[in-house]
Amino acid sequence: MRENEKQHMKMYFLPTQKKDYLFFTIALLTLTILIASVSNSYASATSTAPTAKNFERYDLSDLMNGWKQINPGNTFPDEFVPELNNADETIKTVTVKKGDTLYGVLKKVGVPLQQQRKIVALTSKQKAFRFDKGLSLTLTMRAVPKTKRKELVLLSAKIDKNQKYIARLQPNGNFKASVEPAMYKGKLRYVDGTIKKSFVKDAQYFGLSASLASKAYKLLSKQKKFKKDKVKNSDFEVIYEVYPKGSGVAPRIMYVRLGKVDSLQLFFYEGKNGSGYYDTEGHILGSNGSFKPVKNARMSSGFGYRIHPVLKRKLLHKGTDFAAPTGTPIYAAADGKIDFLGRNGGYGKHIRIVHDKSTRTSYSHMSRYAKGLKKGSKVEAGQVIGYVGSTGRSTGPHLHFEVHKNGKAVDPLKSALMRPTKLKGVELAQFKLKQVRLFLQVAQQRITNNVLASISPEFMAKAAL
Repeated sequence: MRENEKQHMKMYFLPTQKKDYLFFTIALLTLTILIASVSNSYASATSTAPTAKNFERYDLSDLMNGWKQINPGNTFPDEFVPELNNADETIKTVTVKKGDTLYGVLKKVGVPLQQQRKIVALTSKQKAFRFDKGLSLTLTMRAVPKTKRKELVLLSAKIDKNQKYIARLQPNGNFKASVEPAMYKGKLRYVDGTIKKSFVKDAQYFGLSASLASKAYKLLSKQKKFKKDKVKNSDFEVIYEVYPKGSGVAPRIMYVRLGKVDSLQLFFYEGKNGSGYYDTEGHILGSNGSFKPVKNARMSSGFGYRIHPVLKRKLLHKGTDFAAPTGTPIYAAADGKIDFLGRNGGYGKHIRIVHDKSTRTSYSHMSRYAKGLKKGSKVEAGQVIGYVGSTGRSTGPHLHFEVHKNGKAVDPLKSALMRPTKLKGVELAQFKLKQVRLFLQVAQQRITNNVLASISPEFMAKAAL
């Protein structure tokens, strides 16, 4: 390994987490995997063209299995473990033809009759997608242990280019539905160098786009330790993710660093309290980030005056509507206490939470409340408080979400709600695991690029014979 690669690995794994035993245990395991992968990269170099600074996502299956083996008493909860590939699963994609029925498609793929009935009943009730000619359905089937039968574990239907309908098999045998954003597989890219005069201009010189360079600088400048006079002659690095052109998804900065010793570092992280940028220890950067009380939902109506869909007259819409299938979980926007739980006229099943003397939020049209909640219950940010429904004056399943400041309704998308300032517990461990994953990907690509660059044309010619 070259000296500069050693410096990169040292920079990634040894800065400020010396006392974090979890972090170093995982880092040591990833280094073992990395060393094994170098030989494979070199062996395949003669037949694989270099891909510059683009590469696919690294599979964490071995990392998580290894972690469980060396530390079985301190594993992560199942909901935080990435889904692993199952050799007994088969994925089939079916395009609906003229004359097809949902029953017929499910039967043709081999879905058991009982599951066919559950899927048809679920999708018909929610009217989540239109079953028509040209619709693409993806079905994941799994072998039932100790039998020759198969069962459906996941059904996916594309609603539009940005959303898809998902029905997942639950442990009790029923299916749970949700609307999720279309997943576009991103590729990581990285840029690094030394700032001579201007961060934005010099970052562009090393290959970063003007928009990403500007955003990276803005992120760094919001940190308390940032000093303008320390920018010149400092090393920098930006890791970002790019998506296919047709996706409409803009590139996203995943990591930005300025300096080596006592460096400023920020990571993008999406957790239960929304997405945002965090430092190495899990402290969120200011008020950056976004929060949705219903994950993977479509915003069907914003804040402001509109023609009411039921009353048919112009009224102030005091909140934001998030459309999602009935039963989709609803999360508390911030820590607080419930001061109303029950039916509230046109709002239907309704919860109101007081967060401080000036701020309260409300959640309406629920199908049901989370168990154990009542007036006076304390809730935490990101806690499930209820489930999407269509009770009250509603035209379909959705959440009506309001934010009130000093007794006046304000736009939920523009209001600064209180958020936890630091990740804790298992979520902090998950955040640091994602740091390792990101650094492993980049370190692996750096080594692969250097191995490919070191191979002479003469060696390539001989290897081809």
